[in-house]
Amino acid sequence: RFFETEPSVKKVFPKIVKINDSNELELDMDMEVLSRHASNVMHSLGAAVESLDHSEFFNGIVENIGRSHGQRKIKPKMLELLWPSLNYGLKQVLRDTYTKEVAAAWKKVYFYLCKHMRQGIQEYHAQDKQAIK
Repeated sequence: RFFETEPSVKKVFPKIVKINDSNELELDMDMEVLSRHASNVMHSLGAAVESLDHSEFFNGIVENIGRSHGQRKIKPKMLELLWPSLNYGLKQVLRDTYTKEVAAAWKKVYFYLCKHMRQGIQEYHAQDKQAIK
């Protein structure tokens, strides 16, 4: 769903989306890799909920994930683009239990993660600039 609603982000997922010799995006995707990545994202969200009592520890982990995304040329704004697709997926899975309150809680957790991932991405870029000097 994310690649359908945000086709411009396909180019930053080279292991999932293929680019041909003409530098055009191929229509086929590696569904196994995509599924693994989606599963990792969902486990991270679950871990966020479970680790709310240990926020410093968890924030450090999320910031490290942000740094690794910075290495992969992910821009902080791209993180926020994922929310509508994630929200859609949660609605599909949770159905009637996905109330306004549950949706608001998931959104709060997701944007909390985005805040700390953004911090990690920015730290990566700051370190990268220092290494160039």
